[in-house]
Amino acid sequence: MKLRSRAAALAAALVVVLGIAGCTDDVAVKPQADVKKPVANQKAAKPLARLTTATFAPVTAAAYAKVTSWSGVMRISAGGQTVTATITQTYRPTKTRVDLSSPQLGGAAHGILVDGVLYLHLPIAELHGKYLKLDPKRSKEPAAVLFAQLMDSADSSKSMNAMGKAIVKVKYAGHDTIGFRRVEKYDVTMNNAAMFRVLGLKLPAGAPKTSSQSMWLGNDRLTYKTTAGGTQVTVTGYNSVAPITAPSARMIAKTG
Repeated sequence: MKLRSRAAALAAALVVVLGIAGCTDDVAVKPQADVKKPVANQKAAKPLARLTTATFAPVTAAAYAKVTSWSGVMRISAGGQTVTATITQTYRPTKTRVDLSSPQLGGAAHGILVDGVLYLHLPIAELHGKYLKLDPKRSKEPAAVLFAQLMDSADSSKSMNAMGKAIVKVKYAGHDTIGFRRVEKYDVTMNNAAMFRVLGLKLPAGAPKTSSQSMWLGNDRLTYKTTAGGTQVTVTGYNSVAPITAPSARMIAKTG
């Protein structure tokens, strides 16, 4: 079974499409249009006190401490291509599923991370629709490495913790509507070295000292949209994700 060569070819496509999950400032993703329709006969929610550089991290961290799961869509622009990743994640313990959609991948690909094991479904005929079972920390499979990085970058609990230790400046940038929800936009500037250090990653050579992202927060102080460089994440729901489970043993491919 020529899985390694096929997986490597797919990984090459992933590299081009993902650009390592938007860690670089590629061409910015144009924000998707949101439904902006007033809710009839509903009293407008009283705006909360604006967050500042000092209060942003503790207030949002307290809000995320109550989150048990979330789902969302990540759009990544890199190398002139765009990939869409549908993400579902549950906490305590953290379990993640990421589904990738892009013409460059030649078919559906998704990964499930449960109890430290990565189950990878790739559009490779030799797998017969089954999963590769891999250790994401030790696997040398290029596709597995990229999926593991993408899943790690999508972990809101990790990114919010890192942000709290890396924030340089927070600026209120007005309010908007996402769906029927009033949100407030904040532009957040972070120290890259501090961010990468908390995440346990090595800062890429030549990386700028700071980076910025825009975040749209609801009255619950949870984030409903984030844009940063070539990446946009839109949250579709909190605390409503069905349990994420590992594939059954009969769905695991034999690679020996």
